[in-house]
Amino acid sequence: MLSALKGFAIALILVAGGANSGCIMYREGQLPPIIQWPPDVKQTKPTISLTVTGQSILNDSAKEVPQGFLERWRNDTVRAYQDSGLFSEVRQRTDDSDFRAEVRILDKGEYNPVMSFITGFTMFLIPSTANTTMTVTTVLKDRSGATLGLFQKSEGVTMWMELFLAFAMPFWSLDQLPIYDLNRATILEARSSKG
Repeated sequence: MLSALKGFAIALILVAGGANSGCIMYREGQLPPIIQWPPDVKQTKPTISLTVTGQSILNDSAKEVPQGFLERWRNDTVRAYQDSGLFSEVRQRTDDSDFRAEVRILDKGEYNPVMSFITGFTMFLIPSTANTTMTVTTVLKDRSGATLGLFQKSEGVTMWMELFLAFAMPFWSLDQLPIYDLNRATILEARSSKG
């Protein structure tokens, strides 16, 4: 009976320890704060069509972008262009529109596989980190297909994985990658450079 209670107590400690493991992500602050959003709007609003593609590189090895991530990136990009108020319509297809934006999103991540294994093996007692840099490259074209400008914005995100970060975990979601803000910064730069 005593050994059964000991086994139960050990199992309870292991489960409780595993349940308290967590991670937290934070931006590195490379992107300057966006002061005025949405920007000032002209009377006549053009239409724009967006093409969003993605690429993922993990530890210098190209990986396929999961469809769910690409869809989120696409939604964040469309939302940024819609929220700007600069366009009468934002289309997700390449048809007849006043402007076309070809948006390429690069997710370049780095982590140490040995430290990640040690973190998992010690049930998050020994911490590890993973870094990712999100880069949005936008080629803006007019109706005829002539390039009006090329814009590139980047932001770094660092994720810590450690046992005692479980209490900070609810305050940051993995969905809060900076794609929306990078697109907003691109729109503002394009607007200021083209008038």
